[in-house]
Amino acid sequence: MKLVATLFLLLAGIMCQAQITVNIRYNAPKNNALKYIKEMNKKGLADSIRAIPGCLRYEFFIPQDAPKSVLLIDSWEDKAALIRYHQSSAMKQAEALRAKYKLEKKAELYSPMETNPLQQSCTKPDSTMIVRISEIEVYPEYLDKYLDFAHNVGATSVREEPGVICIYPMQQLRDSCQIRILEIYASQEAYQHHIKTAHFKTYKQGTLHMVKHLDLVDMRQMAPENLPLIFNKAKE
Repeated sequence: MKLVATLFLLLAGIMCQAQITVNIRYNAPKNNALKYIKEMNKKGLADSIRAIPGCLRYEFFIPQDAPKSVLLIDSWEDKAALIRYHQSSAMKQAEALRAKYKLEKKAELYSPMETNPLQQSCTKPDSTMIVRISEIEVYPEYLDKYLDFAHNVGATSVREEPGVICIYPMQQLRDSCQIRILEIYASQEAYQHHIKTAHFKTYKQGTLHMVKHLDLVDMRQMAPENLPLIFNKAKE
């Protein structure tokens, strides 16, 4: 096992069974980092990793400050899920691709903050509702096409997926290239189902080159009891 993978597992052990999130930035000569992403998707390796039990998230992004590098954000339910990933054939194939494209990586590992910073107990993440705001900046030349993609994936997801409560794209008035999408999923399971659907994959792959910057901001509900009232009023 690679040194970095071993480090991940040691750190995971320290965090007991808590959720684990890993941010990895890949740098490579020329456009090799982007070629790596394309081959990962073309061969279905990214989808194979997302299908590993306990995978909560596995997504690639293009950093705004380094357009020739790639940021990978992956999250795992617990240490056991991370171990399954590092022992999988998909992980070994991904490592071979990284060697092929001469990728250098810098990894950072995170665990969720406790509500009480003095609390030391380790708990598993629950499967409660997910509320998220996607902060997106689109290249101006792709704006119209991106808006079509965003509208279509939102409408299809809400119509066809029972676990998708809301995908509501919005556009800033002062800067039309700044897009915000309010996303609400009934559970973590509903979100995992969503990112495996054909319509989401069409959106993701079709807009990858259109997005200049993306930040997924998870939110904590302050008044969840008001949510049904808000949606009922929207129908009036």
